[in-house]
Amino acid sequence: AGLAYAASAVGAVFAGDLLTLFIFWELLALTSVFLVWARRTDKAYSSGMRYLIIQVLSGVMLLAGMLAFVTAGNDLRFEFIGLEHDGLAEVGAWLIFLAFGIKCAFPFVHNWLTDAYPEATPTGTIFLASFTTKVAVYAFARGYPGTELLVWIGGTMACFPIFYAVIENDLRRVLAYSMINQIGFMVVGIGIGTAIALNGAVAHAFNDVIFKGLLMMTMGAVLHMTGRMNGSDLGGLYKSMPKTAILCMVGAASISAFPLFSGFVSKSMIM
Repeated sequence: AGLAYAASAVGAVFAGDLLTLFIFWELLALTSVFLVWARRTDKAYSSGMRYLIIQVLSGVMLLAGMLAFVTAGNDLRFEFIGLEHDGLAEVGAWLIFLAFGIKCAFPFVHNWLTDAYPEATPTGTIFLASFTTKVAVYAFARGYPGTELLVWIGGTMACFPIFYAVIENDLRRVLAYSMINQIGFMVVGIGIGTAIALNGAVAHAFNDVIFKGLLMMTMGAVLHMTGRMNGSDLGGLYKSMPKTAILCMVGAASISAFPLFSGFVSKSMIM
């Protein structure tokens, strides 16, 4: 499932037209849900079902938007779309925008991420952290660069999850909220739309795959070794898991944009 999911993400990235994008968009949902269900708990099953329904809904909105956009006399080619259209084309552009937004975990449609990711298997979460939202960021970079609305949405995404992350006890859920925060930086960069901002957004997406993957791996290792994930149940792990502790610090320094780490470079470009 993980390999099929990764292949679907690559297919979406290389899509030359909206129909191809839609096919791989839906394949992303269908393949990734098995990474949640593979944990074989009741909570994982219900979270996976909600995740699948929301992801398929995103695909249906993309299809409806594509049909409206093409019916209005536009090309199927996946290039700049923007929101400045008239009539049916405007409806199509907004539907495609919202379809991308759901997969990007925009505010009010972000719950699927914080719901499903912490319930996946320790290895499945690493795959999930790497592909779904990054494909949506890439789609925005191709279809809606320079859209000012994205600056406001991205700014909100960068701020509100932190309040939840601070009071959350489940460490993988903390990382899920911080992922929305990091995606907010990328969305702001795309909304700004200058060359360096877009480069910064794409670089940050690439970096996020690496440092968020690392952090998810360290939390997965903790879950595998201790069977627990709540911060209040854990402590002093640096004594029994020193290598994991050091690598977790590396990931934390990078996500915090600490100088000489990857996150510092890409965040500075967006700033």
